[in-house]
Amino acid sequence: MRTIPGLCNLVLAATAAVITSAGAVVVLSQPEDSTRKITGTADSAPGLAWSTSAAAYGRAGAEFRDPRAGTEFDTGGPGFVDAGDTLVTVVGVPDDGMYLRDPVLVGIDAGTGAQRWRTPAADLRGCGPTPVDDQVVCFTSDQAMIGYDVATGEVTRTPTDWLPFAIATLDDRVYVAEGDVESDDVRVHAGTLADPDAYWSQAFSMGTAWEDLPADALDVSHGQGVFTLGVDLAGFDLTSGKPTWSATQDGCSDAGATSGALVVHTRTECRGHRITGSTILDRTGRTIAATDSEVAQTLSIDLPTDETIPVLLGDSAHDRRTGSPIWHSPDLISAPRETNEYNINATTGTAAAILGDIALLRDIHAHTTTGLDLRTGHRLWRTDTTRFGTIQGWDRHTVVLSDHTGLWAVDPRTGAIAWDIPFLAVNADLDALTEPGQLAAHGKGRYTYASARTMIGLRPLER
Repeated sequence: MRTIPGLCNLVLAATAAVITSAGAVVVLSQPEDSTRKITGTADSAPGLAWSTSAAAYGRAGAEFRDPRAGTEFDTGGPGFVDAGDTLVTVVGVPDDGMYLRDPVLVGIDAGTGAQRWRTPAADLRGCGPTPVDDQVVCFTSDQAMIGYDVATGEVTRTPTDWLPFAIATLDDRVYVAEGDVESDDVRVHAGTLADPDAYWSQAFSMGTAWEDLPADALDVSHGQGVFTLGVDLAGFDLTSGKPTWSATQDGCSDAGATSGALVVHTRTECRGHRITGSTILDRTGRTIAATDSEVAQTLSIDLPTDETIPVLLGDSAHDRRTGSPIWHSPDLISAPRETNEYNINATTGTAAAILGDIALLRDIHAHTTTGLDLRTGHRLWRTDTTRFGTIQGWDRHTVVLSDHTGLWAVDPRTGAIAWDIPFLAVNADLDALTEPGQLAAHGKGRYTYASARTMIGLRPLER
């Protein structure tokens, strides 16, 4: 069996299961019992509840990283696993843009920013996006499954004889893909940390090159399992593991899962990245809708209210259950752009987020942002826009965006800006708060934002 490049040169840290609180990992720079108004912000803006920094890690240049990307290589950006009362993040020192030196996993109190625990976390190859049984579950380069208790940091190891390469978590289950992808010899297992194949194991004859392994090979969050390796796609039942369909992607085509156990498959030619059409596959692999439109929608957030909200395909909306067309809207197509050998299509899709029953549309060529009623296709509002940014999160009321200057929130029903928080109003250090970053919307006006060097908690101000 061919091993992953560099795998044999990595040695599991012998102290990985030792929990220590010696030495501060984060600095609490805001008092625990106060939320202060951020200078120059509107009364509607949340205040700063706390701010923590990786600077006290003990070595210059320490930064926060998302545990989901692992610690074997420095391939992930800033981030954390939201475990409710605890935020679990990696702190390490980037080394030549490829490795993290001396990475540790840290549990941070979501209410105060105080450190709850820390433990060494070398050689993690990936972690699940959500906790299972109050543990963040990861897999390591020495073929083990490892769990970190979100309250205490206590470590639990489960050795395996597998070569895991992908992990997904949902409710009380851990899903692990393992095997040799270059020999089309792979399996998916469903189980627990203590017994990773307790529920089922299923072999799949599909594969890719190690260097082409996708970060999102396993998806279990949209009503079915979707397994993607190279040009191969497969669906499976989450309860039994039984394969339900398979498909092959041509050229540089792409596929993404969406609510209602659907997959949207976009056909793309490699030369010029020309889009030639899209299809919607149901949980059986049957095509329930198709279009030859060059327009494809790319969503940062996909959170429809329920299955009565249609799915977007090209310039139209289709019933999630039957695929029947419901309405068309020219607002889903961007203004024409200049084409070249790398971008042959003159127009693109404008949908950027599905927020309940509203689609947030952004046309960077026309410099507009639009709110669209997904039930009717009617335009709710449109604003001229020069500041687009990254769509970070939605709390069912406002959508929060970020760019290199700060955070701001928009009401998706009206387009009105609810609040705006410049990073320099929070911290005068130009490098303290930056983009990229990760934001979690906890509800009731409470947010956490993590950039590489600083993590902040935002809370509503007392009236």
